[in-house]
This record gives sequence, C-alpha cells and structure tokens, in this order.
Amino acid sequence: MANKSGLFPLHLYILCLDLNFNRITLTFVSYKVLPIYIIDREMSLLSITNLSKKFPQSKTYALQDINLEIAEGSIQAIVGENGSGKTSLLKVIAGLEHPDKGSIIFSGQTIVNGKVAISAEQREIGVIFDDYALFPQLNLLENVKVALQPKEKHSTQIARDSLALVGLEDSYKLFPHQLSSGQRQRAALARALASRPKILLLDDPFKSLDTRFKNEMIQDLQDIVKSTGITAIIASHHAKDALSLADNLAILHKGTLQQQGPPEEIYRNPANAYVANFFGKRNEIVATSTPDGFYSGFGFMPDPESVKFNEKVKILFRAEDAKIKKDANQPLSGTIHRTLFYGDHQIVKLMDDEGHQVSIKAHPGRNFPLGERMFFTIEKYELEEAF
Repeated sequence: MANKSGLFPLHLYILCLDLNFNRITLTFVSYKVLPIYIIDREMSLLSITNLSKKFPQSKTYALQDINLEIAEGSIQAIVGENGSGKTSLLKVIAGLEHPDKGSIIFSGQTIVNGKVAISAEQREIGVIFDDYALFPQLNLLENVKVALQPKEKHSTQIARDSLALVGLEDSYKLFPHQLSSGQRQRAALARALASRPKILLLDDPFKSLDTRFKNEMIQDLQDIVKSTGITAIIASHHAKDALSLADNLAILHKGTLQQQGPPEEIYRNPANAYVANFFGKRNEIVATSTPDGFYSGFGFMPDPESVKFNEKVKILFRAEDAKIKKDANQPLSGTIHRTLFYGDHQIVKLMDDEGHQVSIKAHPGRNFPLGERMFFTIEKYELEEAF
C-alpha cells in the first residue's frame, strides 16, 4: 500500500551475473517510486492506450498509437513480420523500454504514463525471450530458484513444482547444455512461472523448434496457461501458430496495429489486404465486370454485385474457399499446372490460357493428372477495384 506521501515503498533483490559466468551475487536495495494511479477497468487486465515508441537512431516509429485491451487469463498473440514492432511492444510492457507517449494500465494501476513509469521489477510480469537466458553453470533446479527471493523458505519445492508443471520434474539435475531446444524452452517457462507473475511475455517461443515439438509445445502452453490462470502475451511471426494458440490476435505492420480480435474473425474477415495475405497469399483473378457477372480467363462467374463496379475488378479468395468439381457444366475451369502434396491435403494449381494461376485446396487421395482441364467454383470471395 502507498504511504502518506503517495509513494510506494519497494524492496528489491537485484540479480548480478558476472560476464565470465563465474559467480552470481544478490544485492538488496530499498527505495520509493512514483505514485500509482488506480483506475477501475473490469474488462481487461492490461490496457494500452495511444502508445508510441521511436528509437533515437531510427527515422520511423517502432510503435505508433497502439491501443490494445488484454483480458485476464487469456492468450494474446502479437503477430507480424520481422521489424513490425512485436518485441518492442513486449519490452515496453515489461518495462525494459520506455515509450515516448501513451499509457499502460495493469490490474487497475497505471504503470506507464508517457515517459514516466514504474520499474520493471514492480510489474509482476515474467519474460521469456527467444534465447531462453538459462545460466549454463546451474542445473535446472538452480536456474528456476534464481527467480525466487533468497529468503523464500520453500524455494526448492516451488522450483520443483514449477518444473513438474512443464514436464521436467525428473530432469532437475541436468544442465542446459544437456537439454534439447524444447526442454530448454520448458525450463525457461518453469523459471518464469516460479515467481507467480500475473502476465507472462514470450518472444517468438517456437522459433527454434521443429514442427513436431512445436505442436506439442503449443498444446502444453495452452494447458499450462489455462490451468494456472495466468495471462500470456506471445509475439510471433508465424501466423498459423498464433491461429491455433491464441484467444485473441493483434496484427502489427511497421509499428501500427492493423487489426485485433478472435483468430477466426480476423482470418475470415481481414480488415485490409495486408492482414488477409499475412495468413497466406490469396488467389487473385483480374476480371471484367458485365451487367450480370465477371468474366476472366478462367471463365464467367455470375454475380449481381457486378453492377457496382466499373470494368476491371479483383476477385480475391483463399485456396480452401474454392472447390474442384467433376461437373463440366461449371462456368470456371483451368488446366492443371502443378500439384503440391502436404499429407492431409494437396494444393492444385490451375492455369488459364494466358498463364494466370490459382491455387485450390483438395483432398489428398484424389488424382490430378497434369495438363487435364478441371472445373471449379469459388464459394467465398471478396471484390476490389483492379485499377
């Protein structure tokens, strides 16, 4: 609680690691911090308002006017290409960077107000960066105990419980170099959970994992987050990982928030072309509008919406939104140019007489001979002016 001066007393143990990895020291400090303003926000655990950040050496903003509400107990994915601002946003939330403007309210407390902010150590936020930052000279149990206060009476039991939570209860004596990438990630997760943070930040946690271990880790992370009630914010440049993992997505591009919402909603109803193509490039057919539809090199597609367009339009659709048909009476068709087999499905590429191609998702057991003409329908699509 705050004292009469409105300041919060703070007692910290600061971890110091020797550059030669020979020793670890703990320094006790006590000081007072800026007043924390209490605001009631029942709908979210973390509220980010008009947040902007520009680094001194850069001509452009790393983050610009970010507004985001994150619900308690949810998994929030921050998704974007390299350089989109994902890691910068995590660092600002964690207190490792300070914004130029904007505010962050965490659990009803203002922790950031422009360049004024409370320290990272006060925020009850755990962080796992993509290098895991495990101490090579410590075994797993000792690595996890580093996150706990030195006077914690039950530190060993808490550390072992945290390792058990991530499936490493029998590996507590092992050192980081004896672990696989997946096990090192689990160890870093156990250490972050041991301090009981309210929010856990993970920066590209699946980057170094192969497909099998990545899928396992996604499921395990979901189970751990939901069973502990913790709130997780995950930065990733893999759209498909985010779709399968998160309760809510936020799409960043060049420091600006493009769209946020439930994964299925964003996938099905993208706010703009960037968001739509981020989940895989869409098919694009350039067609000519007529009074009753659209004509292209693949044939004629009837649509009463054609009267709203002048001449050329783009017909945009995903591979799974088109279906290959055996019925030769279908108005759209193309020649099979290539097939790509992915195990649970295949992608069939059809080409018109002018060399334009579309990709259509098909059943893996069906045979598609190259050069054969196939008919198809488009069941869901968007229309845009072509020029």
